Amino acid sequence: MTSIHLIRNIFIVLISLAVIFISTEYTNYANLLPTFCAVSIIIFTILDYFQNKVTYNLKTKIIINFRPFIILLISFFYVLSILILGFFVSTIIFFILSSYYLGVKNFKHIFFTLIILIPFMYIFFSLFLKTNLPKGFLI
Repeated sequence: MTSIHLIRNIFIVLISLAVIFISTEYTNYANLLPTFCAVSIIIFTILDYFQNKVTYNLKTKIIINFRPFIILLISFFYVLSILILGFFVSTIIFFILSSYYLGVKNFKHIFFTLIILIPFMYIFFSLFLKTNLPKGFLI
């Protein structure tokens, strides 16, 4: 069982290293956020492996949980829909779908969070970072 988690962690570290390598080509300090996130993921992956090494060895029965795969699939369609629908519309749809699937059944909480989240995302990306977010055919 430890080898499965070791392979998973090595795979995550390799993807993070690829992100760091790809982001070195960005200009005007645009590589800072992806590099910071990738380094953080590498650190947390290493910590996860060493902290849970004993727990990984104790597990004898393998239970396949499809929830991460479905969230990955939803995330994949989210990334594709950003190009078609635009960033904000896709983010709203993704947030509602993923929150509901992960167990938040109270739509008032979901919409209240969106009312707070979307303006802050707009302020951060558009006004503070002055980035052009993908606009779809709806905006």
